[in-house]
Amino acid sequence: MEKQNKKQVTFAFIDATNIIYGAGGAGWKVDFKKLISYLKGRYQALKVLYYGGVDFNNQKQLNFYKKLKSFGYKLRLVPVKTFKDGRKKADVDSRMTFEIMLLLNQYNNAIFMTGDGDFYWVFEYLIKTKNNVRLFAHRSSTAKELKQLFKVNFTDLKFIKRIIERKQKNAVDSFVVSTARDYEKSISRVKKIVNR
Repeated sequence: MEKQNKKQVTFAFIDATNIIYGAGGAGWKVDFKKLISYLKGRYQALKVLYYGGVDFNNQKQLNFYKKLKSFGYKLRLVPVKTFKDGRKKADVDSRMTFEIMLLLNQYNNAIFMTGDGDFYWVFEYLIKTKNNVRLFAHRSSTAKELKQLFKVNFTDLKFIKRIIERKQKNAVDSFVVSTARDYEKSISRVKKIVNR
């Protein structure tokens, strides 16, 4: 068992679909720059692994992934499969499970962001063998058995929403920012003229 290991190393594993759609269903969006800052600052996460599907024909998605990489996420992308009926799916759960176990000897604390009950067995094992294992997810879309398994180490994302939520700029905010910027430029020009 690793529970006696002195050096604490924390990895965070994010099931992107579960977190993104869960937040959307709750009426808000995750700011991924804020999220990685939170995980690294609050929990000293050495690695933050992001598991998601990738559609190589979706330029918007590819740009989003470039941005995530620039924030410091370790991207673990699985190609999206398109079925005959038009549905699309990427099997990120199996890759995430595989890598949780593959990297097992590199971390002794783990943070998981998913509500998917398919991870139950791997989580049960980790809770028995690791120092600290935490689960963050949307309570309403988290499997009942996961909430029972994690008990006090389960955190509903609504409790950290104010820290990780992406704020939308509205028209008034944009106007105020551009007006302030224009005002500062005008003042700067006046100072240059006056100081000649």
